[in-house]
Amino acid sequence: MKSTVEGVRQPNVVSQFALRRLVLSAVVAAYITLLLNQPVVSSLLAIDGWSLLVPLLVVLFGINFFLAQLLSISRLQKPWLILLVSMAAGSQYFIQQFGIVIDKNMLINILETDSREATDLLSSGMFVYGAMYILLPALLIGFIGIRNSGHAVRSFAIWAGSLMASLAVVAIVIFSQYQSYAGVFREHRYLSHQALPLSVLTASYGAAQTKLSELFPPPFIHIAEDARLMDADITATTRPQLVVLVLGETARADHLSINGYERKTTPELERRQLVNFGAIDACGTATAVSLPCMFSYLSRENYDDTLAKHSDNVLDVLAAAGVRVLWLDNNSGCKEVCARIDTENLFSAPQSSLCEYEHCQDTILLEGLRDRLIAELSGQPPVLVVLHQQGNHGPEYYKRSDKTQKQFLPECTTNMFDMCTQQEIINAYDNAIVATDAFLAHTITLLESLDGHYDATMMYVSDHGESLGENGVYLHGLPYWMAPDAQKQVPFLMWRPGLDSSVQRSLDACKESGLALSHDYLFDSLLHYMRIQTSFMRPELDIFEVCPDFASELGLSDR
Repeated sequence: MKSTVEGVRQPNVVSQFALRRLVLSAVVAAYITLLLNQPVVSSLLAIDGWSLLVPLLVVLFGINFFLAQLLSISRLQKPWLILLVSMAAGSQYFIQQFGIVIDKNMLINILETDSREATDLLSSGMFVYGAMYILLPALLIGFIGIRNSGHAVRSFAIWAGSLMASLAVVAIVIFSQYQSYAGVFREHRYLSHQALPLSVLTASYGAAQTKLSELFPPPFIHIAEDARLMDADITATTRPQLVVLVLGETARADHLSINGYERKTTPELERRQLVNFGAIDACGTATAVSLPCMFSYLSRENYDDTLAKHSDNVLDVLAAAGVRVLWLDNNSGCKEVCARIDTENLFSAPQSSLCEYEHCQDTILLEGLRDRLIAELSGQPPVLVVLHQQGNHGPEYYKRSDKTQKQFLPECTTNMFDMCTQQEIINAYDNAIVATDAFLAHTITLLESLDGHYDATMMYVSDHGESLGENGVYLHGLPYWMAPDAQKQVPFLMWRPGLDSSVQRSLDACKESGLALSHDYLFDSLLHYMRIQTSFMRPELDIFEVCPDFASELGLSDR
């Protein structure tokens, strides 16, 4: 005989773990607020202890509850909650690991990162963190059942009421604590970038606006259309001008011993007679901004990414004036700077013995270059070759130097900085500077061998700097207003045959008058140096016009 009774419903296991939509949103909001906002909690505790933290946690919970409830309708709720958790947890990992902030420029930089750079950031620790803070919560959200609130009108009223209530709580706390918070947030503006996932959403909105604007670009603007070579009537017996512009990556000025750093990171350069412009201000703190900005006619203060990418840069002007321009890349691309000139991405040809695991040593930029300059370009108009380095690209600095260049040990040999001491990270970074020093010395030697073919010059400038753990900050990409000098101050050097100490003295004398050099000077100074004449020239942004004695020592005073 059956022991069960007809008509009695057996308990449903899933229903025992069912929550109302409102409660589920509140639970997820609490999880995000308490466990995925550790950076802002730590910052506030360091600033003013618990007095500011408790009200702010209430505000954060109100904001996160509002966000969680925003799409808590129908089947959208669970995917939306999982997305919010993923954004907050993923951002928290990188904020804690590298001390970055989440803003529009950082997201654009991430979007423009190629697979090689993204791979450098992967680690076992990231996967463990992701399993704990993203995967497990996502599974729990998916497993929990939803109890409906009944009639649709009642459900809508609860939904709308909860949104208004959360905003009211946020408004009440902010207004009641305004006097306390106003000064703190004004002085510590980075706090707003640590509030998760709100900062990710606002940054995503800004990045989406920027990217959408690229779908409907403004008309392309041609500038300096009257540019021409001053030496267009050069005779066949005169050596053409060759400028090799080495574009460094993530090299900070204060880690070059030629700039006074206590470690011998640039022994090869110090044996040469150079012009050292010292530490100059970068146009940005990430390649996605600094690279197009430094070649643009726009200054850092009025830089607009869309305008810069839809107007001629200095390479375009040089090419239009008759200079042969060539861009050789061992990095993640030129961020559209080289879109209209001859370009070769050497890192995409890993058959070279200098390449391993899609990473190539910078010396690949010099492979075959001498023969090419003689066979293909010799006898042509002036030539500009841009060599875009891998340089000191992190976090795997140890991959940027070979065994003979590892002068500072032990070095960090992982991308998980929390597994290394700060000194080990600095050692790996400094070894990469040693590698750049050797690369620049090889470049100079190559140019010396071309003495019978070209009047050659090498210029070296980095795109931005790098933080190496100072105040808990690593890598780069902080908003310019809060970035330390380590991310903004970059080296600028120049070599050409026949330099002597009088050239450096004349530059130093000019700098003592208050000259503050920056990437803003590259556009006009490069045009001047390559003897381009145009009404577009701006003397105030031309190093050789601002420093006439320096220009005279270089033989450039006959413009």
